[in-house]
Amino acid sequence: MSAYYATGGPAQATERPTLAPVLVAFAGSARQSRLTVLLRIIMVIPQLIVLWLLAIAAMVVVVIGWFGALFSGRLPVFAADFLTGYLRWLTRVYAYAILLTDVYPPFSLDDADYPVRVAVMPGQLNRLAVLFRIFLLIPCWIVAGIAVNGAFSIVLFITWLIVLISGRMPDALYQALAAVLRYYVRTLGYALMLTSAYPGGLFGDPATAGAWSPAGPPAAGPYGQPQPGYGQPQPGYGAPEAGYGAPQGYGDPQAPGGQPSYGGPPAYGAQPGYGAQPGYGPQAGYGAPQAVSGAAPPEYGAPQAGYGPQAGYGAQAGGGLSWRLVLSQGARNLVIVFLVLGVLFSITTGAIDGAAIGNGVSTATAADQVTTDVNPVVTALNSYASDVKTCNGKLACVTAVDRNLAGTLNMFAAQLRTIQMPPQAVAANAALATAVTNTAGIFAKLGAATTASQYISEASAAGIQQSVDRLNTAYTNLGTALGQ
Repeated sequence: MSAYYATGGPAQATERPTLAPVLVAFAGSARQSRLTVLLRIIMVIPQLIVLWLLAIAAMVVVVIGWFGALFSGRLPVFAADFLTGYLRWLTRVYAYAILLTDVYPPFSLDDADYPVRVAVMPGQLNRLAVLFRIFLLIPCWIVAGIAVNGAFSIVLFITWLIVLISGRMPDALYQALAAVLRYYVRTLGYALMLTSAYPGGLFGDPATAGAWSPAGPPAAGPYGQPQPGYGQPQPGYGAPEAGYGAPQGYGDPQAPGGQPSYGGPPAYGAQPGYGAQPGYGPQAGYGAPQAVSGAAPPEYGAPQAGYGPQAGYGAQAGGGLSWRLVLSQGARNLVIVFLVLGVLFSITTGAIDGAAIGNGVSTATAADQVTTDVNPVVTALNSYASDVKTCNGKLACVTAVDRNLAGTLNMFAAQLRTIQMPPQAVAANAALATAVTNTAGIFAKLGAATTASQYISEASAAGIQQSVDRLNTAYTNLGTALGQ
C-alpha cells in the first residue's frame, strides 16, 4: 500500500504542511520464552542479513529520493513506499533484538500485526532543509548515537540476563529501551526524509493529568483527534484524514465489518497536495472495511494473569498497543543513565580506537617504511664482496666501494630516526640506528685509508663481520617489535 494513500482530492490538503513525527507504538512488557531469549542472538541473524541488503537498496533510493525532494518538495511515491517499509522492518528487527518482544519479525515491508508498529506521514518538505539535511542531522545523530551506545552495550547484556532469568523485562527498563529505540527510529525517519518533524521525545511524551492513564485514554478515538496533553491540533494532526489512522488494539478481535488492524489506512491519511495516486487507490484491507472472523491470537489477546495495562503505555481502543510513550520516573532516570554511559563509552571507545589506529596503522606504516629504506643497504652489503673483487687489488677502487657503502648506511640511519614508531618499537628502532651508524663508521675509516698497510690495519682492528652481525640482529629485533 502506498505511503501516499489518499482518500480525497488535493483541495483540502494543500493548505498546511506536514509536521508529523514518526510514531512508534509499543505493546508493553510481557512474558517471553526463555528459550527464545537464550537463542535471540542466533535467531536474529537471518533478519540482520536481509536488513543489511535492504539498507544497501535504501541508500540508493534515498539518493534518488533526495534529488526528487530537492526539486519537487516531496519524496517520490516509490521512495516513500520503500523507505517506509524499510523503516518498519528495521524497527521490528531492532525491537526483537533488544528483547522488547519475543514475537519473530515478519519478512515483510508491509505494516504487520506486530507488538511494535511504525506510522509515518510523508508530505511536503522544505527544500532548503532537504539540501542541508546532512548538517541538520548532526545534533540528533550525536544524541541518538550516545543513547544507543549507552543502552545497547553492557546494559543490553544485563537486560538479557534479567529477561532470561525472570522471563519478563521490568516495566521501567522496557520503557527506557523503547524511548531510545523510538528516538533512533525518528532520527532515521528524518534522515530518510519521511518527515519534516525534527526528532524528539527521548524522554517520552508529556504526562498531562487525566490524559493517558494505565487504564487507557479517557476517550479512545482515532489518532489525529487532539488528545489532552497535545494541545491544539498541530499541522498534520487535525482531522483523521490528515493523520495516521486510528491506533487500534494490537491483535484484539474487531466486530464484524471492522478493520483487522488499523481503523483508517495504516499510518497514512490524506497528504498535502496529493490526491489519489495512480495505482494507489483504496487497497484491499485498507480502503473498505473487511469482516474479521476468529478470536484474537492467544499471545496478544487478553492480558495474562498478573499483567494488566503497563504504566506509561495507556491501553488504546481495543487494548494493548499505544502510540504514546509516557515514561515513569524510573524509566527517565534510566535514560539519563544510558546517556551518561554512552558518553563514557564513546570517550573510552574513541581512546581505544585512537590507540588501535595509532598502533595498527603506524605499525604497518613504520614496517613498510623500514622495508623500503633498507633495500639499498641490503643491495650494497650483498654486492660488497663482488664489488671489491672487481677492483683487482687497486686501493683507490676498494676505498671508493667502502665510502659508497658508508654513505648508504648513514643515509639509512638518518631515515630510521625520522620514521614515526609505535611505542613498543621505539627502543628497537634506536638500537638499529646505532648499529647502522657504527657499521657505517667502520667502512668510512676503511674508505679513508691512503696506503695498503693502513687499510689492512684498520680492517683487522674494526671487526667488520661482528659489526654487520650486530646490525642484522638489531634489524630482526625491530621487525619483531613491529610484528613483522
